[in-house]
Amino acid sequence: MREVCYSRDRSVNPFGDRMPPEFDSKPVFRAMKPWRRASGVLALSLVGALTGCDDKKPNPEPAPAPSAPAPAPAPQPTTVTVLVTGSVNGQLAPAPTEEGTTPPGAAQLLGWWEAKEKHCPGPLKDGQAPCENASTLALTIGDAWNGPALSSFLYGESTATVMGRMGYAASALGNHELDFGREQFQKNQQLGGFPFLAANLKVKDAALAKGWELPGFKVFERQGLKVGVVGLTSPKTVSTAMAGRAEGLEIIPDEQALTQAVAEAQKAGADTVVVLADECPSDLKTVVGAHKEWKVSLVAGGRCPQPTETSKDGDTTYVSLGKGFGKYLRASYTFDPSKPEGEQVTAVEATLVDVTGGEGAPAANADITQQLADFQQRLDKVLGEEIGFVKKALPADSKQLGAWVAGAIQKQLDTDGVVLNRKGFRAGLPAGKVTKGSVYSVLPFENSLLVVELKGEDLARQLANPEAVFSGFTPAGKGKFKDAKGKPVDPKKEYKIATVEYLYFGGDGFEFEKLDPEPGETGMSWQTPVIDWTKAQASTEAKPLDKVIK
Repeated sequence: MREVCYSRDRSVNPFGDRMPPEFDSKPVFRAMKPWRRASGVLALSLVGALTGCDDKKPNPEPAPAPSAPAPAPAPQPTTVTVLVTGSVNGQLAPAPTEEGTTPPGAAQLLGWWEAKEKHCPGPLKDGQAPCENASTLALTIGDAWNGPALSSFLYGESTATVMGRMGYAASALGNHELDFGREQFQKNQQLGGFPFLAANLKVKDAALAKGWELPGFKVFERQGLKVGVVGLTSPKTVSTAMAGRAEGLEIIPDEQALTQAVAEAQKAGADTVVVLADECPSDLKTVVGAHKEWKVSLVAGGRCPQPTETSKDGDTTYVSLGKGFGKYLRASYTFDPSKPEGEQVTAVEATLVDVTGGEGAPAANADITQQLADFQQRLDKVLGEEIGFVKKALPADSKQLGAWVAGAIQKQLDTDGVVLNRKGFRAGLPAGKVTKGSVYSVLPFENSLLVVELKGEDLARQLANPEAVFSGFTPAGKGKFKDAKGKPVDPKKEYKIATVEYLYFGGDGFEFEKLDPEPGETGMSWQTPVIDWTKAQASTEAKPLDKVIK
């Protein structure tokens, strides 16, 4: 008996080529049936074999029980960098200072940011940078476009365009943002593509301030961290604005403004709050320090007597920044996304960074360099004309600079005197060729000239204003002055005085409007007579202008 498996497929032998030894060689007795001779081992083998004959394949091994999924790795702390510059003031291109240094311009700063901070430049869309996974947020404290002719003569459009290309996300509203009028401000804001924030500026009269509602805050997200940015403008935005430019607007107290804006920013998911202020940040310490629930991590501003290093009060860092692109604040935020909203920030490290040039410095950004060259070409077509020459520079705040400007206006308008203000002079006059553009760099503001008639006693009060820069008169003791002929100012005599629109309407505490409600309007910008008079002197290197100015 050789075949034991009567399967459907007779080719299948469950034992292979040989049978078990108990079955293969034992004789069979006549009295016994063969099946009873098979051992227990054989019986079990047959049962297994016969069972297996029903299927071609053996039963599969049972699958192992699924193991529990591995826990997800804990989120790693992430860093977001906030970059804050001081007031840009139209200082787009490097220009020598009176101290002999040449601060960097916009192209140099952006090249530095790209190399050192991994900043993603380009106009933002809905607050988002054009690069994926951007980790920087660029901000500024306000007063963007009043400055050198490259900005001011183009009504700030060049500065707005360049700042947009640099990737600025927001700015506080500076008090000089409206110097070119509301319509120009709105145009510049569109060119830049970033908002100006002023939580403390409110519409008092909607009919006069139609369409003038500015946001008080914005929330920006970087790497999952939500940063609330709140802006505060200077009270001067309303109190010293030229006629018609701030009508219908009012300034509310900082604490009231911050209470509302911070609450709304936190409601929008802000994990931390940054305050940008067109005022000295130390003036905000008392208010911010009394509200730990605001979670203000940084207050950046200006307008302090001098820029200051960073200082910390509790969990809040305060810093006063200067002008231009030569220095910025880097605030590195480390945060843990696994923590609840509002508790994710674990550390903030703030440092002031000097942007330096020379060997080893990052290359200037090529796009901004080309943009500035295009703007300069436009400017040169209009203002590149040479009108004089100075052998020695006339520093800002110098008597000689004031004498040049005020004296030129007085002579061209043929008045008894001229009264201007110190803050109207934004730069000195460098040595060398004087162009029309040089005049606009010194006098960047848009101001028209008016002529008023004042009695001597009223005139003396205006001349005694500590902000006054004047010509036609000289001091002669406390509150007393002499005219150009050396005679004391006659209290009863009327004098014809030229001034600018800004001062006429009360800027810097002057009283011209009250003293002469019907001034003579020249229709002339204050740069025009300075250009005309300077050109008429025909100064050269051999006969420099500084020898003519008295």
